[in-house]
Amino acid sequence: MKYEERMNEYYKDFSENDKYIASCILENERDCIHLTINQFAHKYHISSSALSRFAQKLRLSGYSELRSILRLSQEEAAETKVSFKEAVLANYHKMVEDVRKNDYSKLFDKIYHADRILIFASGYSQARAASEWKRIFLPLQKRIYYMHGHDMVKPFEKMATKEDLVIIISFYGESDHVCSLAENLRLRGISTVSVTRMKTNSLAAICEENLYIQSAAVPNPYGVPYEVTTPYFILIELLFIKYQEYLNKIS
Repeated sequence: MKYEERMNEYYKDFSENDKYIASCILENERDCIHLTINQFAHKYHISSSALSRFAQKLRLSGYSELRSILRLSQEEAAETKVSFKEAVLANYHKMVEDVRKNDYSKLFDKIYHADRILIFASGYSQARAASEWKRIFLPLQKRIYYMHGHDMVKPFEKMATKEDLVIIISFYGESDHVCSLAENLRLRGISTVSVTRMKTNSLAAICEENLYIQSAAVPNPYGVPYEVTTPYFILIELLFIKYQEYLNKIS
């Protein structure tokens, strides 16, 4: 599991000091990789013991394993510094491999026992993904509804109940309205799943289950980047296939 994934999973248990350390490591990954625990602690005014405890909160053995995870991530990033076409293809392959390896038992349990699946999409691209989720999972004969846009947050929130599973799709996972929605649903005891890009984000830290896409931005001559949306559809289709395996296993 990558550093960002671990941060999202355990962020809710962080103290304010842990959050500072997490931010410090994210902003200074190279130093964390190359400096000893004492050197890093001295440079960024953190105690060595606090660094060790932080690593253990991420379910790591200690600072050395934390450095190893960061180093591996940097090496993987360096290897993907190739042409954009190759980078996009690599992202697709990475998506497939991640879904193949990951255990989605908890998520599938929630889908299976949910009365309805409610999907909220933060924008137009995410709404396309929500529509595709509904289309692909339609054979399950489970009620699936989706809404998108800032003005639909309140109606969506009122619609959700404890018997539902709510999926929130947001590229960055930092929009105030989606984070507020997730927080309000959590306070009401409603199960939530985030779908975001593979990066530490507030939405993933709030939701019970997290799904990630490998994203890539297409260089645009007019200066407006276009985000590749295919990873959403790869994720949804592969999840459906794995869910069929889950159903066969429990039947």
